[in-house]
Amino acid sequence: MARSPNTTAPQPRYATLAEAIEYCRSSRRSLERRLAEGKLTRYKNGYRVIVDLNEIDSLLRGERP
Repeated sequence: MARSPNTTAPQPRYATLAEAIEYCRSSRRSLERRLAEGKLTRYKNGYRVIVDLNEIDSLLRGERP
């Protein structure tokens, strides 16, 4: 049975903190604050911290997680 394209969740788009800062044109402090508040999810990739750009898009649109 084929899946409907409307029911699938968007694929995560991961970026490092430096890439995410550039993507949303924000400061590192602001991004770290959103991570501490739980508004963004922090993922670990070895020693690097990465975030999902889809979560940043939702946050900038004012959507709740």
